Formats: sequence, structure tokens, C-alpha cells
Amino acid sequence: MAKNFLTATANFDDFINLASGEINGHVIKNNETALKKAYAFFQSDSKLLLLNGFAGVGKKQIAEHLLSYMGKETLSFRFVCTESTKLDDIQLYLYRFLLQKTSLKDTSEIDAIDSLSEKIDFILSKINLNYVFVFYNFDILKDEVKPDILNYIYSFSSKENVKSVIVSRVFDTDIIPTEVKYVKLIIKALSKEIFEQYIREFGIKVTPAMVDQLYRLSRGYFFSICLSCKIMINQEYSINDFIVQYTNSGQKFDDFLAQTYYRLIVGTTKSAFNLFVKLHHGLNLKVLQTIGSYPEVILKTLSENFYIYKKGDLYYPAEFLKIQLEKIVGEEVSKKRLASYYEKQIELSPEDRDFLISRSALLEEIAFYKDIPIEVKADEISSQNISHEPDKIEEKPENIDFENLSPKEVFDKALEFFNSFDYIKVVNALTFLLSNKEKIAGSDVLYDTYYLLAKTYSKMQKWKYALYYYEMLEQHYKNVSDIDNLHFVQYETARVYYSCFRIIDAIKVLKTLCSVSKNNGVQSACNVLLGNIALTASNPQLAYEYYKEGVKYVDENTSNNIKMELFFKYAIMSDENNDMNNAIEYYQKCIEIDDEKSKYKALAYSNLGDLFYDNELFEEARDCFEKAYNSDKLNENEYGMYYALSKYLDLCDNKDKEKLVKTAKEVKEHAVKSEDYNAIVSSTIKLGDIYYDYPEPEKALTEYLEVYKIEDLEEHNLKVVKSRLEDIRARLGKEKFEELVPNYE
Repeated sequence: MAKNFLTATANFDDFINLASGEINGHVIKNNETALKKAYAFFQSDSKLLLLNGFAGVGKKQIAEHLLSYMGKETLSFRFVCTESTKLDDIQLYLYRFLLQKTSLKDTSEIDAIDSLSEKIDFILSKINLNYVFVFYNFDILKDEVKPDILNYIYSFSSKENVKSVIVSRVFDTDIIPTEVKYVKLIIKALSKEIFEQYIREFGIKVTPAMVDQLYRLSRGYFFSICLSCKIMINQEYSINDFIVQYTNSGQKFDDFLAQTYYRLIVGTTKSAFNLFVKLHHGLNLKVLQTIGSYPEVILKTLSENFYIYKKGDLYYPAEFLKIQLEKIVGEEVSKKRLASYYEKQIELSPEDRDFLISRSALLEEIAFYKDIPIEVKADEISSQNISHEPDKIEEKPENIDFENLSPKEVFDKALEFFNSFDYIKVVNALTFLLSNKEKIAGSDVLYDTYYLLAKTYSKMQKWKYALYYYEMLEQHYKNVSDIDNLHFVQYETARVYYSCFRIIDAIKVLKTLCSVSKNNGVQSACNVLLGNIALTASNPQLAYEYYKEGVKYVDENTSNNIKMELFFKYAIMSDENNDMNNAIEYYQKCIEIDDEKSKYKALAYSNLGDLFYDNELFEEARDCFEKAYNSDKLNENEYGMYYALSKYLDLCDNKDKEKLVKTAKEVKEHAVKSEDYNAIVSSTIKLGDIYYDYPEPEKALTEYLEVYKIEDLEEHNLKVVKSRLEDIRARLGKEKFEELVPNYE
């Protein structure tokens, strides 16, 4: 039976009707269906709750309202994700939280554990409580850190006493492992009725026409209308005055709203808020006073007026304002001073820093504020010594008598295991070889073993073990003066650094290799990785220069994997730099490489199709989308097949009804299999439109109703499908329509 995380006296009626102080009543009323499911989640076996919805609809309010109903035996851990967040930061915060909340008197057992992750696991198993882990703003995380953090969140799914909540604008459920039970909720914009009620609470005069206009502009997003009302009251505007000001501004509504609200704060308060928007992490009073000498009253003013909010001991800027203002707010502190501040913080232990932040996050902040996302001097930042020899093997492969095989035969078996993704068996086979090291000492088998172990541990994301074997290889190739293999291993080491977020170390190795290596394969590979790092540092122009440099070195020494990635990314960046001819050339070069299973082939076909389509080369576009579809089919990529075929459908001859309907049905099938919400909605409406145009209104009606019945359908999609249904009603006639759809509102 599922554990009950809620307070013993909790009931759903109270949950819906009683204010918790964490949520606006209108947001509760607007999301009763979602709240009912969220309430049930905490009484179920499901382990992961996804709260999704656009910025400003009230996701954080709903999450906090949920947490206010947790029982005394449930501890709620909140973590706000930022651009700089790494898994290390989450584990540091979680470990401190658990130590503080569980009040362990005897920590001797914990102190004996080296790994922070294992310390956390120990506490969770030792203390008989329930735990809810909430991660806000998950979509803000950099793409390269999301997999590690998600895997960490998923790792709690086997613990009966732990549930996790991810609050994010969007979340692709396709990536959730099948063994993790989850509930996904879409938090909606306010309905027009509730929207009007909220405005009236401010004492603002409204008419139906005014409500319609403001609702259309704000899309019913709670935070947008909240700021709109505050601006109108502060400036003594009527709704008409406010809309006239917006119209005269010539801006998009979100830009106008954010910038108008931003102008309401002045002086040091505005300067302090600029720090919140510009820095990559939350701030507390100590940081504010250290960096900018701002008084405590600043936090109070900004909090009371919704510019910032507090979670734990840190304050964060409102997500909507950060998104809209990040590019226009001023720089309040020099980059040099910020770099100096972070360098001083890194010298302290985590608990002694002004705020709890990991060493790896600090290293990236230093690199960013020194303007060295690529250039790094060796004496600036020391490496972390994380390489380590593996401790033990977890299981042994069955029915294989290694004793009766030659070393080469054992290695070949390991290679078979590797190619079939059975990494534990790889480790066991190769560990057997190393246990009889005297038999392979000085042979190629020994160094092939080191290399395959390094690759295997990389696949398993056991970075310290991978680095250990790469270091063994590096020392060997130095000893025998094998420069080409030495540089190749150093490149592989840089890739591991990059994968485990040692970005500065990766850059140092790559830049050194670019300056000394005579091997074109190494040069092209290094430039690809440097380009990728530049992109993660939000420097697309620098990435473009690295990709451009990389293609110069492509020759027979460059692996197909590197060639395809390099050509594909250089083509994308060329397209973004309005160099269409170069983009076409390198998409085609990527396609010409003989590797049908590469994801870059399908992507290159698809992007080339988009490029041809945009330039009205429709025959060429159709051919590309067809080939992209076939390539994704080979890789069983359902979303890729949906996308390519939907583009192909747009280019089909409208006179060929049979082909059009058949293709549209296939598009929908792939969308459904991909489980992508937007793909399913779009493809179903498209199929309905095709039926409608022929005309087959009753078949069209079936498709439109399928969309109409989707739970938590987004507002703009609901408007589209309602419009289509009204058209069907008019075409069929009221009597026939009501016969087919008796319960339609």
C-alpha cells in the first residue's frame, strides 16, 4: 500500500477551499481538476509529479499549496534550478537540508562515507520519514546537465518514502524510464470568467470589451494580469489607458509589460534587482551586501512587489521578468570584480561560502566573468583529482569459461559485449584479463583493454574510472613517444572532462592539442568539442569559428562520427549566418557519409528540407523530407518520422485525396507513438482539416472531437478546435450535429 505523505487530517474539500497563504484563490479555482490529481498523487504509488505550464500561470503557487498539506512525518525539500546549477549543487543543498531537518545526534557512520550521494542515501534509509523533493524552473537548466540530474531524480523512484516534483514550462515524458511511475499536470491560464473576477478585486472598472482585449493580450496568464493591474493602479490608468500605452509602445505585450513594471523601481532598488536578473544563481542578503553593498530593506521591497521570491535561504528573480529583461538591464558590477569574488569563494569550504554552491559551478562562473569560455591559462584554475581505480565488480557473466580462452579471445568477447551494450559483462571480462596481467604485459591487448575499459566506464557515466584508464594510456604513450595515440587519448580525456562538467579542464586540454597536434583527425575532433563548449557558453559566433576551423582538417584520419557532427553543426551555423550555399553544401556532405544509423543523417535531411522549403524549392524539399523519414524509420525515431512526414504532407498534391489521407493518418500514428503532446494535437487537427476540405465532415468531426476531449488542452488549441467544431455544426446543421454530438456544450 502507498505511503500517505499528507497530513492526517487532510481532505480534498479543505485542500480546494481553504487558503494556505501560498496560492491565490483564483489560481485554485481555475485548476481544480489538476489539483485533484495532484492531491491524489500523494496518496498513490506514483513517484514523479510533473507540473507544467507557461511562465506565469501559477505553477509555483500550486506546488507550494501542495507542500503546505504535507504531514508532520514528511520533509519537503525545495530546490530552484538556475543556469549555473549542477548535480553537485543539488546534492550539497540536499545533504545540508537532511542534516538540519533530521537532527542526527550520531554522525560517525555518515562521516565514514566518502561519497556525498551515498551519505544522502544513508540518511534517507536511516531516518524513517517521508521526503518530497521539489525542483523549480527545471527547464532553465543547461541541456548538458539535465541527464545527470534527471537520472539522480529517477534514482529515488525505488524508495517507497520519496516522491519528486519537477516544476517546468515543458517536459518531454518520452525520456522518463518505463519503471518510473509519473503523473503529468498542465497548469492552465485563467479562464476569462475568473480573469474578470481577479481584475475586479483590484477595484478596476471593466466592460466586456475591455476584458476581451486585456485577456487576449495577457493570454490569461496569472502573473501577466497581476503585473498589469499593479501598473494600472500605480499609474492611475484605466484599462483603456493601459492598452493605449501598450499600443503606442510598438512593443510585444510581454516586453511592454516587463519593461513598464521594471520602470516602477528606481535607484538602488533597481540596481539590486539588476543583479538578480543578471547573475546565474539565487542571492541572499550576504551576497547582496558583499557584491553591491545593498541594504536589507531592498529584499523586502522587491519581494513585496513580486520582483523576486524566496525559496530556502535564497532569493530568485521572477521567471517572467528574468526572461523578458535579461538582455536590457544594466551591469551593476564589473566582470572583473565578480570573477574576483567567485575566486575568493572557491578557496572556502562549501559551508563557509556566502551561499551554498559547488566548486564546479564556481569554476564556470569564474570562466564566464573572465571572458574565457575557451581561453584558459594553466595557472588560473586547478584540476579536480577525481580519477580513481574501480573498487569492485558487481556481477559476473554467466556460462563463460575465461580460463580456457586466450587473452585475445577474452578481449574479443568483451568487444562483443560492448557492441551489444552489456557493459557490466565488458568490465568483468576485462577485469579478468587485468587479474592475469603478467600474461598480457607489454602487449597490444593490455593497452586495448585499458582503452575499452575507459570507453565502457564513460558509457556507464563512471567518469573517475574512465579517467583512471585514460591516464594509464596517456602515461604509456608518453613513455613510447607515440604522439598520435597520445593526442587521441588526451582528446578522449577532454571529452570525459566535458561530460562530468570539468569544463575548464576540458578547454585547457583541447586548446593545447590544437596548438601542438599534427594529426588532422585530432584537430577536427578538438574543434568540434570546442564549438560545442562555446555554444553552451552562449557564444554561437565563436562556435561557428571553431566548426569552420574544424572542417579544414577533415581527412581520412577523421572518424565518420566526427565528420557528420562537424558538417552538420557547421551547416546549421552557416544557415544562421545567412550563408545558404555553405549550409546546403555541408548538409549534403553530412548526408553523403556512409553511416545510415547516424542521427545526423536524418537531421541533415530534415534541416535541408526546411531550408529548401523556406526558399520555395518545393520538389527538393519534398525529396529531403522523404529521405529524412526513411532515415528516422531505420533508427525507429517516432518523433523524427512524425516531423519529416508532416512536412512531406504539407507538400503533397491536394488533388490526390487517397494519398493525402493515407499520409495524414501515418503522421498521426507516429505522433501518437512519440507521445509528444503538441505532435498529437497538431496531427489530429490536420487530419480533421483534410477530411473537412474534401468534404467529409463526419470524419472530420471524429478527429476534432478527439482533440476536444484531451484533458488539460491548452487554451489556443481549444480555441482552434472549437472554431472547427462550429464550422462542422454549420455545415451539418444543428439537428444532425446534435445527433452526432449530444453532449457538446
